[in-house]
Amino acid sequence: MNSEKFKRLDEHNINVSWQPKSDDYAAAVSEDDKIDINFSKILDGKVCLVTGASDGMGYTMAHLYAEHGAKLIITARRKEKLEAAAAKIAEETGAEVTPFVADASNKEDARKVMAFIREKYGRLDTLVNNAGVGDQFRAETATDDAIDSMVDINLKGPMYYCREALNLMLPQNYGNIVNVSSVNGVRPLCGSSYSAAKGGLNTLTKSIALRCVGTGVHCNALCPGFTVTPLSLRQEAVDKGDAGLAPVGSDMIPILHKRSVRNVPTFPIDQAMLALFLGSDMSRAITGQVIVCDNGQYL
Repeated sequence: MNSEKFKRLDEHNINVSWQPKSDDYAAAVSEDDKIDINFSKILDGKVCLVTGASDGMGYTMAHLYAEHGAKLIITARRKEKLEAAAAKIAEETGAEVTPFVADASNKEDARKVMAFIREKYGRLDTLVNNAGVGDQFRAETATDDAIDSMVDINLKGPMYYCREALNLMLPQNYGNIVNVSSVNGVRPLCGSSYSAAKGGLNTLTKSIALRCVGTGVHCNALCPGFTVTPLSLRQEAVDKGDAGLAPVGSDMIPILHKRSVRNVPTFPIDQAMLALFLGSDMSRAITGQVIVCDNGQYL
C-alpha cells in the first residue's frame, strides 16, 4: 500500500499512518481487527463532557454515559438545577459527576471548562455538544435578537467547545466529538435562523472530521427529529397560544406540519443511545457523518 497517501503528520508530531505488522495479510488484519470493549461499561473510565445536561436530552445522555462508567462533567447555566441533576445521576449510577456552571455560547466559559478538565483529569475522551435552542421564525420575520441567539448558541458555542476540546484530544491522539445538531440542518422546516445554524454545525462537523482523518479523533453530528423534551413541549405550548410563555415564533409551523409526520416522536433515550454509540469506541471507524434520528418524521 502507498503509506504516504494515508500519512498524517501534524503539529503534535503524531504519525498515524497504518502499516501491516506482518507480511501475512491475514495475520496482519487479524492483529488489527480487534477492539477491547466491555459492553456493560462501554465508557468505563472515559472522561466525558456533556453540555446542556440539566434536563431533556442532555440529562438523559449524561445519565446513560454514567451508567456505562464515564467520569462526567456536565454543564448548564442554572446552578441549582444543574447541581440537582448531577446529584441525581451520581446517586442512581454511582458515577463520578462534576457539575460546572457554564453558558454554552460563551467562549470564556468554554476555556474555563476545558482548563478545569485538563487540571483534574489531564485528558478528555468525549465531548457532547448538546446545548441548543430553537425557534420558528421565517427569514423575513426573524428579529436581530433571534438571529443572534440561534447562531450564538447553536453554532458559535459548539465551535468554541470543539476548538478547546481538540487542543486536548489531538495531543493524546484520541477523542470523540458528538455535535447534537437537528434534522432541520438537513431538511430546514423549522425557523430559518435555527435551521441555518444547525446546517452550519453539520458543516463544522465535517470540517473537523476532515482535519482529523487518520488521527484517533472522530467527529460526528447527531440530528434529532421531534423529541419529547421540556423544551419541545414548551414549543408546542407556544404554538397553541398558551399565555405566559415567551414567543419563539410560529411562522414555520404550517410548513413543518404539512411536510413532516408529527405523531411518531422520538424520546430522549433514543437520542442518548445514538450519542453513546458515537461517543464510544463502537464508532471508531465513523467520522464526518450527519446521522438523523427521527423515527421517519422527515422522510
